[in-house]
Amino acid sequence: MAEAVSYTEDHIRSLDWKEHIRLRPGMYIGKLGNGTAYDDGIYILIKEVLDNCIDEYVMGYGKKIDIKVKDGYVNVRDYGRGIPLGKLVDVVSKINTGAKYDSKAFKKSVGLNGVGSKAVNALSDYFEITAYRDGKGRKAIFERGVLTDEIEIDQTEERNGTNVYFRPDETVFKNFKFKSEFIERMLWNYCYLNTGLSIWFNGERFHSKNGLKDLLEEKISDEPIYPIIHIMGDDIEVALTHSNTYGEEYYSFVNGQHTTQGGTHQGAFREAYARVVKDFFGKNYEPTDIRSSLIAAVSVKVVEPVFESQTKTKLGSTEIEPGGKKTWQESESWPETAPKKPIFTTRNSAIAESTTTTPKTTRRPRKR
Repeated sequence: MAEAVSYTEDHIRSLDWKEHIRLRPGMYIGKLGNGTAYDDGIYILIKEVLDNCIDEYVMGYGKKIDIKVKDGYVNVRDYGRGIPLGKLVDVVSKINTGAKYDSKAFKKSVGLNGVGSKAVNALSDYFEITAYRDGKGRKAIFERGVLTDEIEIDQTEERNGTNVYFRPDETVFKNFKFKSEFIERMLWNYCYLNTGLSIWFNGERFHSKNGLKDLLEEKISDEPIYPIIHIMGDDIEVALTHSNTYGEEYYSFVNGQHTTQGGTHQGAFREAYARVVKDFFGKNYEPTDIRSSLIAAVSVKVVEPVFESQTKTKLGSTEIEPGGKKTWQESESWPETAPKKPIFTTRNSAIAESTTTTPKTTRRPRKR
């Protein structure tokens, strides 16, 4: 028989924002880790800061982001509008506070819950944020989420924007160390999704001219069977091709967020692609045969997207915007924007024909 345990009012606790984040960090940034895996928490901290910079760029402010990582410290400078000076402390230390609740100020942003920058603040042993607006500025300094200093900058020649400087707390991220290759992987994804944006990382420039087409060219290890098809619409971008390997490979994104676990947008694309191919050839191919060897990158922009967790790795939304076009409808419409010349050539038709007869063992497994 289990020993009786008392349960009284004394057992009920109310935590402030930083205490809860530090007690349950996984709820905010996923796993912790020490930097040896690309999805360890220290990289999520960088991502949370960068997401705010990207949201500024998407809104048309700031085409450059500077990032420096040295000796465990991270510095991120954007050249957007800059956080309103009077709210600088609040946006990084008051939970559920931010401009992302106003879809006019930030439309189709990846930031949603007013949590990301607070998590970075609470999980850093040193956190410094400076905002510059119209020749003035303000700086706030925190240690593990506790405000230690606030400085008014009456006059500055700095361009508008925001600078964040922090060091992850080693009591949370034991013996952590940043790996440049994981940061670079993240930065390339941002550039592929935001053509025209330049990100400088420790003096090296990251930039993409052709968006998701550049992404596929980087990811494909073998020569594709046909040239990459690249189509862009108002709220969707698609790049796809087939290779000589088996299986399906997808890179899906929502508002610049890499949804590594897919979601409704990826599922909608898979269904729409199979349906379009069958309609084009007028044959009842098996969807699995049509998609075999398919490599595709899909990016959609959604107003107030619904993700299945704070880490935003899987989309749950079924609409591009509340009360608007369904995600699957946007995915299904992409062939309408394709060139008038059929995008599925005779050669591609032959490949589709052969999928029902070619043994799977003749295909090479995709390199990971």
